[in-house]
Amino acid sequence: MQNRYLEYFNQSPTLFIKFKDSGNKIDYITNNVKTLLGYSVEESLSDDFHFSKLIHKSDLKALNNEIKRLNICNEIELSAYRILTKNSNYIWVKEIRKKFYDSKANKEHICSYITNVTKEINLKKNLFYTNKVIKTVYDNSVHLIALLKPNGTVIKANKTALEFINKQEKDVTRKKFWQTEWWSEEQRTSIKKEVKKASQGRLVNNEKLLFNKYHIEFTIKPVYDENRVIYLVCEGKDITQAKKKEKKITHYNEIINKQLISITDKNGVIKECSDAFCELTGYSKSELVGNRHNILRDPSSDDEKYKRLWETITLNKTWRGKLKNRTKDGKVVWVENTITPNCDENGDIETFTAIYNNITNNKKIKEKLITDELTQIFNRRHFNKIFKKYCKKFKKYEEPFVLMIIDIDYFKQFNDNYGHLRGDEVLKTVAQTIKSNLRKCDYVFRIGGEEFAVLVSLNKQNVSKIIAQKLKNAIYELNIEHEYSFYKRITISIGINDINKKPLLKKRTQLFNEADKALYRAKNSGRNRVYTF
Repeated sequence: MQNRYLEYFNQSPTLFIKFKDSGNKIDYITNNVKTLLGYSVEESLSDDFHFSKLIHKSDLKALNNEIKRLNICNEIELSAYRILTKNSNYIWVKEIRKKFYDSKANKEHICSYITNVTKEINLKKNLFYTNKVIKTVYDNSVHLIALLKPNGTVIKANKTALEFINKQEKDVTRKKFWQTEWWSEEQRTSIKKEVKKASQGRLVNNEKLLFNKYHIEFTIKPVYDENRVIYLVCEGKDITQAKKKEKKITHYNEIINKQLISITDKNGVIKECSDAFCELTGYSKSELVGNRHNILRDPSSDDEKYKRLWETITLNKTWRGKLKNRTKDGKVVWVENTITPNCDENGDIETFTAIYNNITNNKKIKEKLITDELTQIFNRRHFNKIFKKYCKKFKKYEEPFVLMIIDIDYFKQFNDNYGHLRGDEVLKTVAQTIKSNLRKCDYVFRIGGEEFAVLVSLNKQNVSKIIAQKLKNAIYELNIEHEYSFYKRITISIGINDINKKPLLKKRTQLFNEADKALYRAKNSGRNRVYTF
């Protein structure tokens, strides 16, 4: 029988120990000590093995006090304590100690039954902390929380909810959730249906109005015990301020969409644009977003202006200026543009915001004032303004330029014999031919009947005559019939004045007269000539 007991203990998860008189040295121990503590039976029975030395120091004092109770009783259950295993890990154990009296040997024996309860202790500890966390979350949550029975009766409400509705818990418990006073009559019917849905195991999520003024994001979640719904958790999030902000944002977006605005990335690719911008350009948002802004650029636009624009904004500076764009159907649109860089928290440019002001009508009026109606090139009024600007730039920055005065040869005879309508056609053709043979940055003006002026900025010497010869040859090669001209075709004469010597003491009228005198020399030398003052 004794052997059967020993066999049972050896295979049991409970460790059996019989202590010697001191209660510290072991007289007998079951084989499962290896499983529980990692020591062999031989190691456990050696003189160097002291059981009490394995017990955690923090637990030992309390444990010794409990063991003293064996003096007054034969069996005690000790509090759980930590014991060190052979691989240096602590485990939690529960121990029952018994005192036996051996009448034959006339002495007492102390036996222990030790069980590993580490899992139970950890589970209990985790459960304790979990409950503590749940309680903390429940009590301190910024959301409104109520616990209901499946039939909708309020069991509990958290502090946030009670403060929000200005009630005590006793005022709301034992009431049906939909019968509480903070719901409108219309909402009570829908809430009753939603509670029923949740009690059937369905998640309910929508938006409610509390006291007819607070917007609440509302959720009812079922809580299960196996397959049965035992509670309903109602959670509400106050989104009133978010709703107000959303309304403001919607209002601002409506305002923004009425403005001419676009946002591009660092490479000029459009990321967003307003409805008004789409309307102005004739493109839909899907056609603009993902494309570069140069989809709108007019082919005649000045490359230097765009270069300066990019140099400015990539230095994290705001650029302001006027740009000539084209709509989807090819119409010219002039805009007054302000482009501002948008940076991230590190100061690196992320995007650019461009705000536009449509100045097309103003530009059209201005262009009419400076454009010759017949030839569609600049008129005398604009010549006076640009000529003045060129002279100022030369005085300040020493930027040389050329003034050319051009006259159509024998034009009176052409008008008298071919008629003024044919004469007007010649004026238009000559004007556009001169313009097309100049750079975009140069200017051509009609300053009189058949008289034109050209202003050219120069960065090289001795090229003014080359340019003038090019213009003269271009008109000659038009081969417009003129029987009453010495050359039997339309030709021009050009007078040149190179303004490149400092200081510029002469007045503009004097500079103009010098070019005019050069023209007079060219005409007197046989026409179809270029002459430099």
